[in-house]
Amino acid sequence: MKLRKIITTISLTLTISACTDLDIAPINVLGEDEVFGSNAGVLSNVARIYSRLPIEDFKYYYPSGFNFSGTLFKQMAALTGEAVGRDTQGADNEGFYYWDEGYAELRDINTLFQKLPERASVLGEAETKTYLAEAHFCRAYTYFALVKRYGGVPLVTEPIDYPGSVDINGTRLFRASEEAIWDFIAADLDEAIANLPETSPSKGRVNKYVAAAFKSRAMLYAGSIAKYNMVNEVQEQNGASVRICGVPSNRANDYFKAAYDAAKLVVESNKYALYKGQWAAGDKVAQAKNFRALFMTETTENIFVKYYDQTNSTHNYDESVQPNQTKTGGNDSEVNPTVDFVEMFDGIAKDEEGHFDNIDENNHYYLFNSPLDAFANAEPRLRGTVILPMDTYRGQVIEIRRGIWKGDASGGISPLASEGDIGNVADFSDSNLILASGLGTNPVVNLEPGDPHGATMKAAGANGPVSNWDFGNIGGIYLAKYLNESGPTTGFNSTQSWIEIRYAEVLLNQAEAAYELHLAGASGDNYLTVAYNNINSIRERAGATLLASEVDLNNINVIRTERRKELAFENKTYWDLKRWRILHEEQNNRRFRILNTYYSTDAQKYFLSVKFQEPRGGFQYIFTFDTRYYYQQIPEAEINKNPNTKQNPGF
Repeated sequence: MKLRKIITTISLTLTISACTDLDIAPINVLGEDEVFGSNAGVLSNVARIYSRLPIEDFKYYYPSGFNFSGTLFKQMAALTGEAVGRDTQGADNEGFYYWDEGYAELRDINTLFQKLPERASVLGEAETKTYLAEAHFCRAYTYFALVKRYGGVPLVTEPIDYPGSVDINGTRLFRASEEAIWDFIAADLDEAIANLPETSPSKGRVNKYVAAAFKSRAMLYAGSIAKYNMVNEVQEQNGASVRICGVPSNRANDYFKAAYDAAKLVVESNKYALYKGQWAAGDKVAQAKNFRALFMTETTENIFVKYYDQTNSTHNYDESVQPNQTKTGGNDSEVNPTVDFVEMFDGIAKDEEGHFDNIDENNHYYLFNSPLDAFANAEPRLRGTVILPMDTYRGQVIEIRRGIWKGDASGGISPLASEGDIGNVADFSDSNLILASGLGTNPVVNLEPGDPHGATMKAAGANGPVSNWDFGNIGGIYLAKYLNESGPTTGFNSTQSWIEIRYAEVLLNQAEAAYELHLAGASGDNYLTVAYNNINSIRERAGATLLASEVDLNNINVIRTERRKELAFENKTYWDLKRWRILHEEQNNRRFRILNTYYSTDAQKYFLSVKFQEPRGGFQYIFTFDTRYYYQQIPEAEINKNPNTKQNPGF
């Protein structure tokens, strides 16, 4: 049988097995000897396992799942307050279940463990060792995706031979304790670390340091659950009480230490480093360009990457995220960073409450020749992450403007009626203010003679925001991270690769684990010094002000904020907020704030207004996180067919 036919048969098998209990074997598997009896066959099988890993990348769509091939109208960043989105209308959750798909992946992996050892003499001992170590990594990665969603899940380590040697009752497994799943992930990753080569066998495959880096992430999550989770769900199983949700608090330091040690292994390998290829000390422009370039460049910061290319796999990130101004068709403006996010960064003028300071002591707006001037002293990492009003992208000045004000500015411009409020409804009564209801009905305003910007200006610029449900910007800022400055802007034609694990995250993982160990008074390394040094390494590359001494690292939120800035829009913050168990505190009847840029024709300057996200299409955009979703619902179909699987609390 030809290899192509074998792989096609396996692909059909995967579709079938995804609809069955856990990882029960389908009865029509064909081509076993060909698939597992040659390196070509095994590599094809391993490649398919890699391709189905639950990586939350460009094609992850939280309403629908992984490897989504449609338009991503909803973005994960809009669940965290990093950004606002037109279609994410309030606190939301995954609209799909990663259960059948997860167990189908586990069945493929467990089949490798079953079939490969007996063929080691044909495949080669070294090759078999590497394949099995990769399988340990992939199994840990898959169980991580399950446990962070559901808590304890059935622990399956070998294919279930149903209906051969196992009857239906043998398929109805209980959920293991959440603690047992975390320990199993750690053990699998230890096997991977011990047996993987130091250098990846080929592009996109893992090595021992990838496994160690991922262990630092997984164990940090486990430690956070042990320390911060308050849910204690127990199931009686054959006379024993099993805690299916929650981890004993006395395990927190065990997991934090495991995270710390795994990160230390990566750091001390000297195989990876923070990217500084375009960085220059004291040069804010170079530092911003360096940070933006990191995500478009193959560098020593990349640890585990999901590769895209025009031949094998593409995505539509550029079409989804780009400014309206630069699109050539299709979609745009799905990720609009918030003022709440921007305020995390150093170097921005802030009032006594820590909010962006846009109004002077006389209760008038500060006036700027360009909106960029308001952010001139911001740490360069911000400029590397977002596109601010009148910034440059693809060689164009990106016009993000809410409206034009034609009043007398000689005595200063007082706050608009909706400053700090919701929307612009009240502003329509201001005869001096010209707004656009849509980009297609965008008034052209005559400017004063001699205005340096020309004779006319469109009220909403080229991108909005506008009043109605429309394409264009809705938050006053665009996202720059991962955007390609050249190449196609429409359809599934983007090819930038997704950096699933990078060295900066490992440093942050180690810093957080170290600080938690420091707080607990754990013995070992000088944990506070390690955390301090790691944070300053990140801040130096970011162009931020360095912490003056370890005394400045006096709160876990210093590390958490650094993490949220550095890893923003990389689909990490949502899970961080969940593992810290603070998402319900941040989103309790919460509205997120947007930046509205206005131009004064009289002053011939810009002023910046801050207000809550505007209602659109009847949606109010109020966020309240339901604490039930710290542990997500197990699919009802699974509960119905397996009475031993207990549902998570609240569902």
